[in-house]
Amino acid sequence: MAARTLRAGWMFLGILADYLVYLGLRRVAGRERTAGWLERTHRRGARRLHRGILRLEGVYVKIGQVLSMMTSFLPDAYLSELEGLQDAVPPRAFAAIRARVEDELAAPITKVFAAFDESPVASASLGQVHLAELPDGRRVAVKVQYPGVERVVATDLAMIHVVVRVIGYFLEGLHPDRIYDDLSSTIRAELVYTNEGANAERIAANFADDDHVRFPAIVWDHTTDRVLTMERMGGRKITDVAGLRADGIEPRDVIEKLVQSYFKQLLVDRLYHADPHPGNFFVTRHADTKPVITFLDFGAVAEFPDEFAEGMRTVVFGYMTRDDTKVIEGIRAMGFASLGGDEAVFETAVRHYLDKLLNMRVEDFSNVDLSEFDVWRNLDEMEVSFRDLTRSFEVPRHWFYVERTLALLLGLCARLDPKVDAFVFGFPYAVEFVFGSDSRLAALWGTTEAPRAADQGDA
Repeated sequence: MAARTLRAGWMFLGILADYLVYLGLRRVAGRERTAGWLERTHRRGARRLHRGILRLEGVYVKIGQVLSMMTSFLPDAYLSELEGLQDAVPPRAFAAIRARVEDELAAPITKVFAAFDESPVASASLGQVHLAELPDGRRVAVKVQYPGVERVVATDLAMIHVVVRVIGYFLEGLHPDRIYDDLSSTIRAELVYTNEGANAERIAANFADDDHVRFPAIVWDHTTDRVLTMERMGGRKITDVAGLRADGIEPRDVIEKLVQSYFKQLLVDRLYHADPHPGNFFVTRHADTKPVITFLDFGAVAEFPDEFAEGMRTVVFGYMTRDDTKVIEGIRAMGFASLGGDEAVFETAVRHYLDKLLNMRVEDFSNVDLSEFDVWRNLDEMEVSFRDLTRSFEVPRHWFYVERTLALLLGLCARLDPKVDAFVFGFPYAVEFVFGSDSRLAALWGTTEAPRAADQGDA
């Protein structure tokens, strides 16, 4: 454990040393003359962080994924390195997995399961999944947490706490203690598999009347905080476009159903699956030839508090009516405005980004340039400093999950069909979210054509 901490510390010290060299050069030569050096420092640091995370595995992979949510503040180089970071790590030996299962379920594995495949079908940062069969013939998938991972998490988080405090020293306004608390609570919550099972059931209940969205049933008498047993689900991987078409399923129909299911979760239910990467969905064909989407892995589930939802409602209304005053009001209500911050800087930034969003033209959604919204790139355009910006903004914890979820969702839809404006399918849910399902205004706006899609000349 000590050696692991030393390796992590050496990695972070190397990244820090690079930035200290840059700060020394900037003091001598000035900011403008060292701009290129800063970009190279970002790239070197991002590559070193990525390589280090892959070597350290475990919790650091999960931390890298959570950091990739912070698209508003991390430099581009870090995002491009971390966004491809997957929960794909070498599986653990079956002997350790067997011991964990038997300890958690308090019985020999051969007594609990009629069959248990020793080779995992998936391995991740905190655990791995095995296929099995219950004595009554039910086919299940069993997610098993690695033995000793709780101790590794505690050690790794202690190191991360030190690193975040150091970063906060150099980047005033990023509130390191709050960032650490968010990272820590997110990772610790994923260690409790009974939470994951409860999350799956809560979201499934919201789709009880929808035959085109499925969720695995949880086998509670074979589930603990460290072992999760669920119904085994099947189907095509959602990004297997050729396979989907061979099954008579059109990718555009998959996009439509996927987006509708997410906008319902985000805007109607306010409880949502926050990890829409390709490995978490299967697709099959319904009797009516429309796709059925199966959701998997409920370790990352988020929920909106009332004040955040009300603020978001005002933002959506302001966006739909192109009223930047309403957008600013809603963003403030969501918790973005910092107490004691510069109101002029806050309003300048909101109007700047809203203008970019309203005037963004996209023909191929697989090539969306999200770097246009990168804070570092836009500081000069807004004529504000990073320090003034961070003093004027607080980024509410809930926004990280929303932002990452929508970015992953857009990327997934682009892989299915890059020519489809996926979010148009969610527009009726936005209308209901803003106006209510029984409002005459909802009926007036109730169309699958969003304003920005209906008039591409304005978007």
